[in-house]
Amino acid sequence: MPRGGEPPRVVLLAPKHAANVGAAARAIANFGLGPLWLVAPRCLLDKEAYALAAHADRVLDAAVTVATLDEALADRELAAATSARRRRHHAHASADPEDVLAELAGRRSALVFGPEESGLDNDALDRCQRVVTVPTAGHASLNLAQSVVVLGYVWHRANLPGAQTPAARDRGLDGGEAVPVLGPPAERAQVEAMLGQLRALMRRVGYSDAARETAVLRKYRALLTRVDPTADEVTLLRGLWYQLAWAVEQVPERLPGPRLRGWEDAPATPAPVAPAPATPAADDADGRDSGRGSEDGDHGERGGGADPAPG
Repeated sequence: MPRGGEPPRVVLLAPKHAANVGAAARAIANFGLGPLWLVAPRCLLDKEAYALAAHADRVLDAAVTVATLDEALADRELAAATSARRRRHHAHASADPEDVLAELAGRRSALVFGPEESGLDNDALDRCQRVVTVPTAGHASLNLAQSVVVLGYVWHRANLPGAQTPAARDRGLDGGEAVPVLGPPAERAQVEAMLGQLRALMRRVGYSDAARETAVLRKYRALLTRVDPTADEVTLLRGLWYQLAWAVEQVPERLPGPRLRGWEDAPATPAPVAPAPATPAADDADGRDSGRGSEDGDHGERGGGADPAPG
């Protein structure tokens, strides 16, 4: 196994041309990337694919075909999507290959490549926790196999003897001091199940609706991606959300809270806060900003996401 741990799985989403799949297999074999997974492929692994694989038949023979991207990422801890253009939206912010590949070291990870003609859409990007963009000289038009070659080279070079990888050092793989680990990272299937539960809870309590929930959930997904929760932390959050979903269906008398010790000492409503002395400048600022929403530049959605929680 390479110094950086298990190599990243290579996931091709809806590949159209067998030649590209074969050339990607060739890159996988050359640079020691992980196994090839095909999501809803639109081509067969025919003679053209094996010809372009150039003696990397074993990669094609072992390729796994699944119907959805969620299936391909279910047991992964970290997935990196590829994008031809740099993205600035906080949920899909791009980084260079060296930085992203360093983060994948020591993790059960995947590199996700989109269809040849369109690349990955926002829904696929949402399923990944990192976005990698290969810097080019203004003409961002690498084909599928070329992208696999570039990222494979970066991965292989980072795992050569003597190479220093920041993520590997953080995890104690380069002989440096290891960062304490709180528990095994959550797999993507666990996180997606948690987000599905959160989506249902938001609808039930009126926090969001079908028109806005995708944008709202994208913000929560970005938050949880930064936290990088462990499996135990996901279980902890899901337990709370199950209890909340149950509680909103109950009459107050059935809730266990009032029967808990110390409940009677808690104020029924928050104490009012005395307003700060107003100044003309503050009044003007409040008047200008009152009631204004924010705007999501990349997605064109107003209001900054969530509806206010009912009070």
